[in-house]
Amino acid sequence: MGGPHSLSLPVLPTITPSPITPSPIAPSFIAHEDGTLPSLLRGRRDSMGEVVAFFQKRAGTWHATTWSEFARDVTALSRALLDHGLKKGDYVAIMGDVSQEWVVAYMATVCSGGVAVGIYFTSSTEEVEYYLEDSGSKFVFVAGEKELAVLLRSRQAETLKKIVVFDPAVPSSKNVVSLSRFSASSADCSSLLDEQAGMVRPEDNASIVYTSGTTGNPKGAILTHRSLIHGLETIGSFCPALFRESQRVVVHLPLSHVVGLGQGIVLPLISEVTPYFGETGADFATTIRDVKPTYWMAPPRFYQRYAAELVSRINASASTRKKSYRFAMSIARKALADRQADGPDDPFLQALFATCREQVFLPLLAEIGLDQLTYPYTASAPMPPDVMKLWQTWGVNLKEVYGQTELVGANTGQLRDWSKPGTIGVPIADPRWKTRVAGDGEMLVTGPGLFTGYLNKPDATLEALRDGWLHTGDIVEVRPDGQLAIIDRKKEIINTSGGKSISPAQIENELRQSPYISEAAVCGDGRKYLVALIEVDRIAMTDWVKGRKETINDYSDFCSSEAVIHLIEGEVAKANQRLAPVEQIKSFRILPEELSAENGVMTATRKKRRKVLNERYAALINSLYDDSEDSLIRKALSNM
Repeated sequence: MGGPHSLSLPVLPTITPSPITPSPIAPSFIAHEDGTLPSLLRGRRDSMGEVVAFFQKRAGTWHATTWSEFARDVTALSRALLDHGLKKGDYVAIMGDVSQEWVVAYMATVCSGGVAVGIYFTSSTEEVEYYLEDSGSKFVFVAGEKELAVLLRSRQAETLKKIVVFDPAVPSSKNVVSLSRFSASSADCSSLLDEQAGMVRPEDNASIVYTSGTTGNPKGAILTHRSLIHGLETIGSFCPALFRESQRVVVHLPLSHVVGLGQGIVLPLISEVTPYFGETGADFATTIRDVKPTYWMAPPRFYQRYAAELVSRINASASTRKKSYRFAMSIARKALADRQADGPDDPFLQALFATCREQVFLPLLAEIGLDQLTYPYTASAPMPPDVMKLWQTWGVNLKEVYGQTELVGANTGQLRDWSKPGTIGVPIADPRWKTRVAGDGEMLVTGPGLFTGYLNKPDATLEALRDGWLHTGDIVEVRPDGQLAIIDRKKEIINTSGGKSISPAQIENELRQSPYISEAAVCGDGRKYLVALIEVDRIAMTDWVKGRKETINDYSDFCSSEAVIHLIEGEVAKANQRLAPVEQIKSFRILPEELSAENGVMTATRKKRRKVLNERYAALINSLYDDSEDSLIRKALSNM
C-alpha cells in the first residue's frame, strides 16, 4: 500500500434573502402552464406522429421509434397496469440500465396515474429493500436476470403485485412476467391516452427521484408533472437553441437520475431534442462516436476523462502530429484569451484559430465523436478550471450551469460564450423563477418546478422548503460582475481542532486541476490539519509511466510506485501554493482503488458520499496523522 506521504429538526434562523439580478436574456420556449406528461405525449402523437421520438441501439443496429409508435406502446402498457389493479397515486419502481423499455415503463406509469420510482440498476438488495419500503411500490419493472435476482432476494419480492421483466428471455414464474406478455393488445387501448390526458392534473405526483445520499439514506424527492415540465423549461433560458433546432443527445446517465430522466424522457416532449440510447449506459463512449451529439449535459468527470484520453493520444502520436498540435495550441490559447477579453475580437487571430480548429482540433475531437458538439454543458460538481480551459482552447464552448434534483432544471447558468471557469453563471431570466442569497451565503431558489417535499421525511422537507423557497445547501458568493460562485456545501464544512472552518470542495477542486489527479477527498474534521486521499487518473498516469522503469499491472500498483508518489507529491505542492496555510494539505496517500458507486463511496454522478468514504478508508486517514500527542495523553491517563 505504501506509507503516508508528507507533504430532531435543527433550529433554523430567520434569514432575510438578498435578490440577485437575473440574466437579461429572455427564455426561449413555449410554456406549458397546464401541461402534464400524458397531455404532452398526446400532443406529440397528434401533431408529430411520424417524427422519430428516440433511437435505440440493439445488436449493433440503430432502431427508430416514432411518436405514434411510442404512444401506442405506452398506452398498451398503461392498460395492462390498470387492468392489474394500479390505482391513481400508486408507486411503480423501475430498475434497469438506460433503454427504450425504461422510457416506455416510465411513461406508462405516469400516463395511468401512477408515480414512477427510479432505482439505480447497480443497487444492492439492501438498497432495493429501502427504496421499496420507502415508496411502498406495488409493481416493479426490472431489465433482466441480474436485476431480477437482486429484487427476488428482497423481503418485498413476494408481496409485489407484478414484477415485469424487460428481457423476453427471462421465464415467467409466480408474480414474474415478461414485458411482452404483460403488455395489453394495442387494439384494446387506442383511446386510453386521450382519457388519461384529461384525468391527470399538473399537481399530481409523477416521480420519486432519490437524491444521491451523500449523508445517510437517500431522500426521495417528490416531483409533480408541473415540477418536471417547468423544471426542464428552464433550459430554454440558457440554451434556447434546443427549442428551435433539431438536436441530438446521448443519454448516458441512468434514467433514475434527474438529468437522465430529463434528457431521455421529459425534454423531448417539449423541445427539439432527440435522445439516443446505446446498447448499455456503460458503453456511452461507443454511443457518442456513433451519434456525434450536438447537445450534452455531463458532470465534470466525463469531460476530464475525455480530455485525458485526447491528450494521451497526442502524446502517443507521431512527431509531425505533435508538432502541428503544439503550433495549433499556441494560436488557440491566444485566440481564447482574445475571445474572453472585453472588446472586439481580433479578426486575423480568430481566422488563424478557425484554420487550426478545422485542421487539428476537429479531427482530434472526431476520434471520440465530439466534433459536432455545439452546446456542451456541465453541472453537479465544480469543473476544474484547467479542464474547462482546455476544452475551450480546442474550440468547444463549454459552460457551467447549476441544478439540483429538487429543482429539476437549472436556476443559474453561464450565458456568455467562452465563459471563464469558476462560476455557475447568473440567475435565469424566466420571471417565474427567482434566486437569492441568504445572510449566511446559502443560495435560495423559488419557482414552479420545485419538488414538493421528501417522501416520508417531513423534517427534511421542512429544512429544505421554507416559505416556498428551496434552501439549496450550497454556499455562494456574488462576484463583482454578478456571476455566482459556489464556495461549498453548507453541511460539508470541515471544522479543524484549531477552530478553523474550511471548505473541502474548494481544496479538492484545486487538487483536481492536476491532469494526474482525477479525484481527491480532503479530510480533517476535528483534526489538527488537513490531509487528502488521492485517486490518480488511470489514463494520464499510465501514459506518464510509459518509458519509466515502473511495473504497473493494475490500478493498485500506482499507490506503491515511488515515481508516481513523487509526481503526486509535486502536484499537491503546486495546489498548496494556491491555498492559504490553514487550507494546505499536510499529508496525502494515493488510494489503492478507484472511487466508484460500486464500492459505495461515490454516487452514480460522481458525488462523494463523505460519511461512507470516511468509514471505508478510516485506517488510511488515521495513518496520515501523527498521534504522538494523543498517545502521550492516553499513556498519562492509563498511568493515573
